Amino acid sequence: MSIRSLMCLFGGKTYERNALDTAFNLARACGGRLQIIHVAPPSVLYEVSRGAMSHAAGPGVIDECEEDAREPADIALAYVTERSAYHSVPLVAIHHPAASDHALATFCSLMGPVDRCLPAAARCVDLIVVGQDGGRGGHTETVLTALFNTGSPVMVVPWVCDSPLSARGYAGKVVVAWDGSLTASRALRSALPHLSHADSVYLVSVEGMGDPYDATGEATVLAYLACHGISAEFIRAERVAHSIGHILLEKAGDLKADLLVAGAYGWGHIGELTLGSVSNHILKHAHLPLLLAH
Repeated sequence: MSIRSLMCLFGGKTYERNALDTAFNLARACGGRLQIIHVAPPSVLYEVSRGAMSHAAGPGVIDECEEDAREPADIALAYVTERSAYHSVPLVAIHHPAASDHALATFCSLMGPVDRCLPAAARCVDLIVVGQDGGRGGHTETVLTALFNTGSPVMVVPWVCDSPLSARGYAGKVVVAWDGSLTASRALRSALPHLSHADSVYLVSVEGMGDPYDATGEATVLAYLACHGISAEFIRAERVAHSIGHILLEKAGDLKADLLVAGAYGWGHIGELTLGSVSNHILKHAHLPLLLAH
């Protein structure tokens, strides 16, 4: 199993630069096709004109709004072009045929809300790479849309992390949050390309005091990874005073991990755009890249 098609959301913000470099590194490592998408949020005037009944007034206003959106897209493209040359990944036209032996990148600018533009664009990719600003409020709209509305695993790269994974593209040390759930299982399977390239893989289970030891479940997941040629170490961490999210990040730090893999739990019934407490904590406080799957 390998990554052949990946997408990076890049709006030109400083906090997204680590994510862009990570995506280029991965594309180069796997010889895949990288789609770089710039989503320009529309102005209120654009949205009103787009839905206006008057076709006479609408198009002219829309043209002006699109012209205003073109400048940030051009700035983003200029930076992408510079990073493309740095990583030796050619930037080609969108309809350029895919190559089987080396990486290629494309750039596309879309205008509209993220929740409208992203799902259709990202349904047929192996991985979505997104930058995260790391603030308490977080910049989570894009992350949540990618997680719950595309069906693809999402790599979230904080702007505060020391380096965009590694120069070889894949993480050297990977920690997988494991609780035996369906969501954790999906995350584990989504992470197989990364685990197979890692030097060290750790499965971390956070258990409460008095929880029974699941020897069968531990043996099963280790045997599954062994079938894919992946050797892993199982670590049981005791939950005492801190939250599960805090303990997972602490363990990842202690192990000097380059990547934390976790299932993303969603709550609520309105578009599912609400994260569970563990997912929310690691998303807002992580200082290392996260691979999330729902």
